Amino acid sequence: MKAFRNALFVSSLLGFIFPFSAQAGGSDHSNHHGNHGNHGNHGNHFNSGDEHSSPSTMLMGKTTFVIGGVEGVASKEEMTFNYDMKLMGMTSLTGKDMLMTAIRTGNFTKMDPFGMMGAARLDTSFFKSSDNLELHKAFYRFPINDDIEITFGPKLRQDDLLGVWPSSYPSDEILFVLNQAGASDTYSKKMGAGAGITWSNDRLVASALLVAEDAADSSKGFLQDNSSDIITTQLALVDDSYTIAIAYTNSDNGNTDGSADADDYTSYGLSGTYKFSNELSINAGYGWKNPDNVNDASNIEDGTTWIIGAMWNDAFIDGNKLGWAIGSAETHRNDSGYGDPLAWEAFYEVAINDRVTITPAIFNIEKEGSEDVSGALIKTTFNF
Repeated sequence: MKAFRNALFVSSLLGFIFPFSAQAGGSDHSNHHGNHGNHGNHGNHFNSGDEHSSPSTMLMGKTTFVIGGVEGVASKEEMTFNYDMKLMGMTSLTGKDMLMTAIRTGNFTKMDPFGMMGAARLDTSFFKSSDNLELHKAFYRFPINDDIEITFGPKLRQDDLLGVWPSSYPSDEILFVLNQAGASDTYSKKMGAGAGITWSNDRLVASALLVAEDAADSSKGFLQDNSSDIITTQLALVDDSYTIAIAYTNSDNGNTDGSADADDYTSYGLSGTYKFSNELSINAGYGWKNPDNVNDASNIEDGTTWIIGAMWNDAFIDGNKLGWAIGSAETHRNDSGYGDPLAWEAFYEVAINDRVTITPAIFNIEKEGSEDVSGALIKTTFNF
């Protein structure tokens, strides 16, 4: 069954790429990728030009300091001071394409409360910190024609391949679990090698993509029975005041023995945002997850997630932002007595100038069967 799904995806993708490949670098792709916010940075970052334009590179950087702490995590309730730094180079070879190269470092550790596997994972943290510089992302995006765009690369994240991010809520504000458009299993933000195609026409945007976590592993590769592959399709309706997107994800963790696995599932998401004005918007999302094999004893079963969030730009003072969100702290299970733990956060982003912001925030994460995790932090962000 997996081989059939993979073959169908690859044949569809290649069927789009090769008939039009001679047109790569052609007319400017008028699209809706600006709705993606900071997630994928889709769209044309460079001035229009013909395919004989000289290469040009734009360098950008972002450094984030986080001072904060949590309560509810045994022996880890001290105040900490972490940082994350990204250096991004966006190179255009034709004036219409983009080669993204990102270098990243930081000192968030994996199991600390704010780390990737921590009780209060921040979207600012990432897996391989430990003060080491590493190639964080490397991918290439180019237009096939006015309506079709291709992205592929050996290191990227799921949302780099989406045509639309269906939320105006800031992509890296505070908690990771509240930055997945309410459909945490559908928009898992998994990283690896990948490829995707996006078609846009008027208000419709459609995407199909593959992310393979094991693509660089010669013993697993990608699109194999024992590889960890994520296939997502998305259809979005985009307007000046709203965005609505439906998405489907098939996640295969390379499990070949048929046992229950939390990362072997299909999922669906319905997410959107509505702008009441340039200052105020509301975001909502809902997701469904269906594991391929259910095991109630291991809590591997059908579940749902959701989120509601609000953003107020120019809150009280021009340039400042006030945000609040509440949603599922984990995928909800329909078990008798299950508490449906929630997570919420609130922040106020103060713009010191065009390049520096200071963001105090508070949050709380309910834990099924254990003490809640609550915390506060101050995040300082430098864009250069």
